[in-house]
Amino acid sequence: PFQSKKIVLKNLNDNFGTGDIVKIQIINWRENHKTAYAKIVSLVAKSDDPYSEYIWVSQRYGINKFKDYALSKSDQNKYKSILESNLKNRKDLSSLRTFTVDPKNAKDFDDAISIIKRNHHTELYVHIADVSSYVKENSKIDRLAFERGNSYYFDEKTTHMLPEFLSTDICSLVPGKKRLALTAEILLDNQCNVKSFDFFESTIISDRKFHYGEVEKILFDTSCEGIFKDIKELKLLTDKLRKNRLSKDGFNLDLYEPEFKLDNYGNPIDSYEIEKLMSHEMIEESMLLANNLAAKQIEITQSKLNRFGIYRNHENLSMKNENFLKELINYITKSPVQSDSHIKAREINKFLNQISTSKKKALSRIIVRKMQKANYSTKSLGHYGLGLGSYTHFTSPIRRYSDIIAHRIIKGKFNKNDNIFSIIYQCNSGELRSQNAEREYVALKGLKLLEHLKENILDGFITKIQRSRIIVNERHSGVDGIILKQYIPRGFYEFHKEMLYMRNKIGPEEFRVGDKIKIKVVSIDFISQMVFFSFVK
Repeated sequence: PFQSKKIVLKNLNDNFGTGDIVKIQIINWRENHKTAYAKIVSLVAKSDDPYSEYIWVSQRYGINKFKDYALSKSDQNKYKSILESNLKNRKDLSSLRTFTVDPKNAKDFDDAISIIKRNHHTELYVHIADVSSYVKENSKIDRLAFERGNSYYFDEKTTHMLPEFLSTDICSLVPGKKRLALTAEILLDNQCNVKSFDFFESTIISDRKFHYGEVEKILFDTSCEGIFKDIKELKLLTDKLRKNRLSKDGFNLDLYEPEFKLDNYGNPIDSYEIEKLMSHEMIEESMLLANNLAAKQIEITQSKLNRFGIYRNHENLSMKNENFLKELINYITKSPVQSDSHIKAREINKFLNQISTSKKKALSRIIVRKMQKANYSTKSLGHYGLGLGSYTHFTSPIRRYSDIIAHRIIKGKFNKNDNIFSIIYQCNSGELRSQNAEREYVALKGLKLLEHLKENILDGFITKIQRSRIIVNERHSGVDGIILKQYIPRGFYEFHKEMLYMRNKIGPEEFRVGDKIKIKVVSIDFISQMVFFSFVK
């Protein structure tokens, strides 16, 4: 997977085919030649093995090399005793009505919410699993979690950052059981302005776990008692929070990622898009607020102790990409963006709201790819995409190591300040590894789906125009493919200066970024993970 020089396999037999995963051994490097020779040592997985995509990415990105956690009975008892001893000497919120909202199949619950509506203000409590009380600095589990950086999620297997006993049981905010939490208590006025906030160690009991679909039904239900009333109050609150945030800045993009329908053998045969529900936005806004205030709390602690913090930064667009987006908006809406000022997120939101839903999804994808990558740093530089001046990751310590560090800093119990730069480097590396592995996993599933749909006429969106090719995102698979020059109608084409269109001077053809087109698969190269399309009139 990492060798740039092409490798020719010698002495192949009929037992092997394209897409099979094998272990090989170089038998002749062939210095000064473009190819090397190798032999197959063993078969890892056949191409039609439903686990082949997972096997490939887990080995390619070293996920399979993480040391397994081995918790003995005495280890489990040790963590149970930590729970029991920590139930004292912290704020007891177990009588406060509390609930969790997660995906239907979730096993670890690291955030819960309580809400109390008063006449002139609202009290919002965001409770986060207090992982740092169990995972002590420089302990064996801390070192293994540091090595992983975060959890890795695939259909076939989840590689947890923490031992499952911690992530799905003793740390998890499961309903009906007393659990340790780090709580953000937030006081908001009736216009949803934050009047005050505080972070403290607490004890909570989750009254009920909901999944997003259940909450969506409750929002349309006429009943309004107890915990159901709390959910409706949270909806009213987060609607205002979202409106306030987006009125200042922050993106409201319509992104999609395909989920695959599998046959009995685990191979993709179709796909569907997960609908963005109101319940998703409710929890999202609650967590954004908690993360934003956690960053402010870290700034307070940082200035008091003269120490480093951990922040999640998302820098502004590069000048080149900003000019591209300005040209894109000007070209499609015919409403020029002021060229002498930085483009604001609300200007992009306004632009996307002016176009059709299908085109909005395609252009949102293009816009996201022009953004800088968010990363962790010791210095707060703000989050451009969210429109927040200060931001960190605080709400998912079960699956992200950065959040554990944020908890330790907020508590004033972070003793490894000298190692903060190596910690941040590892958090960034772990996130990049996770993103690349999951992206490649989805791409391989998408290529298999396209193989299944090879004879079908498909929908695609033009995402990029080059002088010798057009890049298209296929809707079903989410895969980017190429239309080569030989499949583009002949003619003499003129190109927009930012390559937003190509127009035939001697024919009717015009191809524009964001256009929806009909395409068909020409060929798929699983080795280079590329697919080639042709136009369908």
